[in-house]
Amino acid sequence: MNPTDEAPAQVEKPDQAPMAIVESAATVSGRFVTRFWWLTLACVLLSLGLFWYARQRDGQRIQIQFDDGFGLKPDDRLRYRGIDVGAVERVELSDPTRKVLVHVRLTPEASFVAAEGAKFWIVRPVFSLDAIQGLDTLIGAKYLAVEPALPKTRSQSKFVGLEKPPIVIPSSGALEIMLDAKTRGGLENGAPILYRGFTIGKVVQVGLASDARSVRARCAIDPEFRELIRKGSKFWNRSGWRLDIGITGIKLDADTLSQIVSGGIEMATPADGSAIASTGYRFVLHDAPEPEWLQWQPSLPFGKAWSQLESNMPQPIRIALRWQERRYGFRNNEQSSAWCLPLSDGTVLCFSEQVIAPKSALAGSASIELAGFSSVLDQVKIVSVAKQPAISGEPSVVRFTSGVELPADLPRWPRDRIASEMPIEVCDIFVAQSDAASVVSIDSARLSVSDRGWNIDETIVFTEDQTGSPVVSAASGLIIGMLEVKGSISRVLPINY
Repeated sequence: MNPTDEAPAQVEKPDQAPMAIVESAATVSGRFVTRFWWLTLACVLLSLGLFWYARQRDGQRIQIQFDDGFGLKPDDRLRYRGIDVGAVERVELSDPTRKVLVHVRLTPEASFVAAEGAKFWIVRPVFSLDAIQGLDTLIGAKYLAVEPALPKTRSQSKFVGLEKPPIVIPSSGALEIMLDAKTRGGLENGAPILYRGFTIGKVVQVGLASDARSVRARCAIDPEFRELIRKGSKFWNRSGWRLDIGITGIKLDADTLSQIVSGGIEMATPADGSAIASTGYRFVLHDAPEPEWLQWQPSLPFGKAWSQLESNMPQPIRIALRWQERRYGFRNNEQSSAWCLPLSDGTVLCFSEQVIAPKSALAGSASIELAGFSSVLDQVKIVSVAKQPAISGEPSVVRFTSGVELPADLPRWPRDRIASEMPIEVCDIFVAQSDAASVVSIDSARLSVSDRGWNIDETIVFTEDQTGSPVVSAASGLIIGMLEVKGSISRVLPINY
């Protein structure tokens, strides 16, 4: 080998330089959005939540249009039943109608106000010959009042306001009657109807009759007082004050401020047991009461307790004990009548004197009559006698079987709805009659405990013909006794078996 021919030297190659990867701005942005999309969504949801919270906290905005603003200004209140449910934000004139637009922000709890059919009006002082209204705004600021629409009504944000308060809407169950008068006599919508000084209803609307011959007032009696209105009731106009001038001097009789301002109607009901008036019944509105009307003091059932028991009161029937007596050698027919109560177990409840012949009766001549049937007294069987103090000659309450089968359609009182004993303390009671219109209500203050039962105040007058009437507790609805009438003395005898 040629020494000069040497193997070529190994040449070292330099290291390979790194390659740069170039990405577009769109690719980088897309990766960032992909990684932080949840953060963006959270911000959006948070913003929506804050917006909804602020909206709910501020309350809904509504707009009300009036012909006249009557000095209404921002920050005046919107009220419902005396409670603030919104505030006026601004008042402006519309263009081109020149109507007054009142913008109101409701409170969050008053969203029910913004519904189709709601009525708005401005409460302000009104002085005229026939009406004075809004006296509370003489000192304080004017305000808006609202009468909401019925529930589940379509939402609405723009309304047309009323220039006057709306007609009084009778409450559910109210009794509506009509009064005819010669003149208006100061009557105004909303004027009270009074019974013994207590408001029992209101005048709904006053207007001329269709033939213009009289003034007609549509009135609504509150549900709990509708039983006080009977077909024999009398109504008269009440101006609110009376001035009597006589030889003994001058007497001024004035009522409350509201009655002096708006007048009213007074009424009285006789104790003649007339039927309860029905919806639409017409009465004459007198200018002044007759003296006897002011003396009427009937005991009439009314109120919540009566409403619950009215449809389920005992229905007593008449029972007569007939017998013969010998006088001066002749046979004379005698009879004693009272009330009795058929029971669900087939027995009948009454006083012992109706099923026990007097000593003067001829043997075999006595019989009883009830429900259209007659039965000789020998067939009558006394089942039980009430445990009452033994007083010679005094009647007691008994249960008996008549010996004949009573009609199947005869109302029968449940045996388990008779109290086992009379309450220790007196309570409000109803004295049942054959029909609901004749039921007598007695307040506990007119009852007192005696050795034989409860004595009834002499101011409440019963006749002996009402003896045997069942007495029902207003609190429990149970029969606790029967009415006994002897001359001017009336008492409730217990049914203690």
